[in-house]
Amino acid sequence: MVRRTLMRRNQELVDFEIEPTTGEVRIVDLSEAGEDLLACADAVQRDEGWLLGKLVGSRAISAMRPDLESILGAFGAKSAVDLALMGHGLSLSDQYWYRAPGSAERWEGVNFFDNEWDPAFGAAVFEEDYARLASCSPDVPDATTRGHAVKTWERSDDGILLVKVSERYDGAELKGIKLASDMSAMLFAEGCYVPVSIVERCGRLCSATPLMLAHDEELVDGDWISMVTGILAKGGGRISPELCDVRISAYDAMGIKDASAHVARMACCSCLSLLADFHAGNFGAIRKVGSDVWRPAPIFDYDGSFGFPFAEGQISAFCEKPFLAELLCMHHFSYLRSSWDWSWYDPRALDGFEGRIVEAYASNGSLPSGFSELVVRLFAIQREYVNGIALASR
Repeated sequence: MVRRTLMRRNQELVDFEIEPTTGEVRIVDLSEAGEDLLACADAVQRDEGWLLGKLVGSRAISAMRPDLESILGAFGAKSAVDLALMGHGLSLSDQYWYRAPGSAERWEGVNFFDNEWDPAFGAAVFEEDYARLASCSPDVPDATTRGHAVKTWERSDDGILLVKVSERYDGAELKGIKLASDMSAMLFAEGCYVPVSIVERCGRLCSATPLMLAHDEELVDGDWISMVTGILAKGGGRISPELCDVRISAYDAMGIKDASAHVARMACCSCLSLLADFHAGNFGAIRKVGSDVWRPAPIFDYDGSFGFPFAEGQISAFCEKPFLAELLCMHHFSYLRSSWDWSWYDPRALDGFEGRIVEAYASNGSLPSGFSELVVRLFAIQREYVNGIALASR
């Protein structure tokens, strides 16, 4: 068992012991602030130890990451949780971290906003030279960042960026991600979405997105919002009008203004960009540290937009039989409600966007014949659908 203290900035919350291999957690000592943190366990009818284990387990590299075993092997870590515990468990998403027993370390000396981290970690991962990780510090934001894609955090003149390697060597799916970002820029005001740029690292195409948080802010994802507010969704988190209504209610309970309009924007983006990988985790809220002032997280995850993440076989099958794709499209992306706030929506804002789609995919010879035409066709279906919903709301 490994013993740590969960900290929020310089405040001690929970002393706990954890078995890194199994993730089993035992609470040793719980402060009053720690009790407040774990009080939402009642909302899911579980005990505090379970909720602490879920929190600790979520502060680690995803088990779905394809290079996880290589990373763990280089550090001699027993698990992704063990790797996070080798450092301070720090994140760029929130203000929580781990302190070893008897340590006098303070937030000011360890956090990633004010202090550098080892850039060699990300470089070794991008170059697929995992043996080099043995000489790198595990105290990096990569060690607590979720998601299956190979990625790293970088500091640049423009701030902190999350850089993710394309899953395809031709980078085709990045075209869809960039299209979704460009579409968001045409539809939404600044601050309602996170922009995406395409960069190259170690000969691979990557997406790069800026950190959406200020130094004194932290992000809470959709699952934790449900537990904090006690407003829970049924159905396993699959996107649906009911889930969107739950998010509106949760945002309202947190005092977020224009909650209905924000959820409508997110759902609209999902439908228009054919974003299949859209779930409860995409709905986040951002809190100013030390206050109860919340704002909705901008639209930030476009992975799987405009024709992806369908596998090669599915893409080819859909191109050969477009009606199958149209049926899937109408089934999967028909969950909008006219009762939401659509006053922000301009049905003419995307005039001519079909041309951008064709242009984006025109130079990629690895895609099956008719791919861009099919995506344009599906986009047109969705745009007509969204326009109808927005019109019915007035």
